[in-house]
Amino acid sequence: MPNNIAEYWKLRKEKKRLKELFKAACYRYACDRDILSEKECSKLEEIMDQAKDINRKNADEISDFVDMHADSVNAMNPLRNKTARSVRNFLDVLAVAFGVAFGIRALYLQPFKIPTGSMQPTLFGIHYVDKAGLEKHGNALSRFLIPLTSPRAYLKVQKTGELSRQIVPVNSFFSEKTQINIGGVDYLLPGNFSNIYQYIDCTKEEYKQGEVLCDGWLVTGDHLFVERLSIYFRGIKRGDVAVFNTENITSESQPMGGFYYIKRIVGLPGDTIRIDGNILKIRKCGETEFRAASELHPGFAKTDSMRGGYHGHIADGILADGKEITVPENHYFALGDNTSNSLDGRHWGFIPRRNMIGLAVNVFWPVTRRWGITDTRQPINEPTSLPYSMQIQ
Repeated sequence: MPNNIAEYWKLRKEKKRLKELFKAACYRYACDRDILSEKECSKLEEIMDQAKDINRKNADEISDFVDMHADSVNAMNPLRNKTARSVRNFLDVLAVAFGVAFGIRALYLQPFKIPTGSMQPTLFGIHYVDKAGLEKHGNALSRFLIPLTSPRAYLKVQKTGELSRQIVPVNSFFSEKTQINIGGVDYLLPGNFSNIYQYIDCTKEEYKQGEVLCDGWLVTGDHLFVERLSIYFRGIKRGDVAVFNTENITSESQPMGGFYYIKRIVGLPGDTIRIDGNILKIRKCGETEFRAASELHPGFAKTDSMRGGYHGHIADGILADGKEITVPENHYFALGDNTSNSLDGRHWGFIPRRNMIGLAVNVFWPVTRRWGITDTRQPINEPTSLPYSMQIQ
């Protein structure tokens, strides 16, 4: 122990300086070993070894050691300026953060946006939200956020007339818009023509002055995370809501182009599938009898419930009335939950196993009834009328 208080505080101060020198030498060696010369690396190793062995009860010895080597360690720093060091440290942290984020995205979680209504009402694509309907059926959070985050869709006819056939898309950096003309007056609305068709009746012969054709917002599709890892351990199961790549899948009705699609997995390899009276039926591999899909997974029970926007399965394409298909080995068969508006396996066949990306796990935006773990909500207890009705949203 020091003999008096002054010696105690001096020793304490010098120990702190020694600790800072040791940390600086270790940091320099760890961060810049690849760009320092062999002589500089040896010098740092020597300083670190000596710092460990120095007598920590002798303040003068510690002081001499720190004074002797502090300039040497500092001289090896390629970023001697404090601001430059701060910038470099920030960039190092940023690089690591980006590396972790992209690693997670590539290996485990990937964000995905629902583009269409093919999975509605389980998941929504781009859709129109009526102002009056939002006030009546929306929760407090959706009533607050939707007007702030979604483009306004409002059209009050200024002059009586017909809708011009010249629909003009308008390029915008922030959002897609379309210009229409009624009675010689131009109107600009959010979305492309297929979006506008959801919230404006474009089949009328004449539109009257003062008529309000829409008053609401065009909401972007549900944003969700796709989990990419578990399919390599648990496999892909009947009823999973899965994302896959459409590369090497072709359709006569629409170019696929390798885009990501999201559908519900209906058939596994060896399954035989058919649709009878809007009811999906499956004969599992190795069995002799068909069973309603609703007996095999609760997701199909929702679709067949005819409640809350679900309306069964529509026989079409390779599953038209009286037809059945068998899923080949290493392939899957998928349908949208909204088969009245879904480009799915009925039109382009089977999904190769190598095309599977992952499983939908949770909706993180917008904050609606669908927010949270995907495909866990029961149908709204209302008879199905229109899939796009505000009550179903």
